[in-house]
Amino acid sequence: MKSDDKFLRIIIAINKNIIRVLIGIMTLILILGTLHLYYLEFKKITAPPYLLIDVSTLFEVFNLILIIAVGYELIKALLLIISSDTIPTIPIIEISIIAISTKIITLDIQQTNSNTIVSLALLIAALGLAYFLLKYCKTPQNKP
Repeated sequence: MKSDDKFLRIIIAINKNIIRVLIGIMTLILILGTLHLYYLEFKKITAPPYLLIDVSTLFEVFNLILIIAVGYELIKALLLIISSDTIPTIPIIEISIIAISTKIITLDIQQTNSNTIVSLALLIAALGLAYFLLKYCKTPQNKP
């Protein structure tokens, strides 16, 4: 039995280190994405006509901001996974809802077919139901 415990501890340690590397890579990508966002905005507001931003640029900026926000939430979820012995399902569902909501917010309705819109609506509804059930409908624990 002790060799199994040692093996499991090694596997868990390896997986936690893999997640740490992923968090480091994602943090670097978020930093670079944020710097890219600053660069794009500086370039847009310093070009004639000065200090004016058109609607298509706003759409691009909001898209980048929302992607960076989802990346940040994903890093938080990975940190929760590292610090916990179990997978934190509620925060992961929350992040999924944020990610799908980001997609819906940045969706170009005129270029999207109705099947995609219905699918996204059903996905949000399913994630909302799962969140509600996990958060508010706790089953009583069986006592020995």
